[in-house]
Amino acid sequence: MIASGTDVMLTSTKPVIHESKIREFAADTAAYFVSAVFRNLEGTRTGDPDALHDMRVATRRLRETVNLFQQFYSPVRFTKTAATIKKMTRLLGLPREMDVNLERLRAFSPEGGLVVQTSYEHLLASFEQQQSNLKNKMLKAFDKLDLQSVESAWRDFAQSAVPDGSRIHILFAEHQAAELEDYTKQMPGLLWDKARPVLSFEATEQTLGNDALLHALRIATKKLRYAFEILKPLLETGPGEPPIGECKRLQDILGDLHDRVALINHLREHQTRLSQRNLLLLGHGVSRIANELQAAKRTLIPEIAPAHQELIRALPGYLLSGFLQPDSLPQAATQ
Repeated sequence: MIASGTDVMLTSTKPVIHESKIREFAADTAAYFVSAVFRNLEGTRTGDPDALHDMRVATRRLRETVNLFQQFYSPVRFTKTAATIKKMTRLLGLPREMDVNLERLRAFSPEGGLVVQTSYEHLLASFEQQQSNLKNKMLKAFDKLDLQSVESAWRDFAQSAVPDGSRIHILFAEHQAAELEDYTKQMPGLLWDKARPVLSFEATEQTLGNDALLHALRIATKKLRYAFEILKPLLETGPGEPPIGECKRLQDILGDLHDRVALINHLREHQTRLSQRNLLLLGHGVSRIANELQAAKRTLIPEIAPAHQELIRALPGYLLSGFLQPDSLPQAATQ
């Protein structure tokens, strides 16, 4: 999967929990990802593909954070804010996908004669135009959203996990400690729920050939990894390190595969449009390039099962080893 240095940036200095202050931890973590979103806004506006990638990833992590700590927020404010974060993720999605398509296409050297080479040059020009159009559309949407107000609203929401001073009573510290204890008891169930689709996936010839199922596995693995990373400061008393590295290895392979699938699908759609315009030679060249990319994509398939096996070997051992009492396991853990 084509990416930048975001993972290091987002995981090296995240908030830590102090003195059992679970609400402060939830608020600080959400605010941290709000900062990551808007820190990349200017670069995204000026066309930096890394900034666009980082901004989109930060919105995804922010969504996962507010979902994990939903119980500390007003239901009405949670629903409204979660919807606007999701809208931002989607707004960044198509321009980011075209950045990846174009980057992969530029790194590709198709084999073939004049028709294929001409088709390749045509694709580069077409993709560059589409990239420009999508980013202009994104920028217009930014202007309509009033992003300064969005940032302010998200920051206010993040901090609303902690009641304002007038509502904090004398026993608030003890109340937070009790909330932390209760949340700690909930975490194993939350993590098992995240792990269920990863654990239930069976790597067979049929499933490994199904792009939709592999896409679903990628999303599930990504959400599980985000949950481990976000909750890591609360997992310090757990059985060693959570299997974040195993999640990342599988996610990277599936992300690389997904990027190739997205590019191939885009090429197939472009081929159809060329055929409808009776540009048959260009359409033939695009088809040849798509077939070559399809063959390259298939080389990734053998990497999935070993990475998946590595993760599912680590997951039950981590979640069960002194972290979760057997009589309190969710049903999914025993299936």
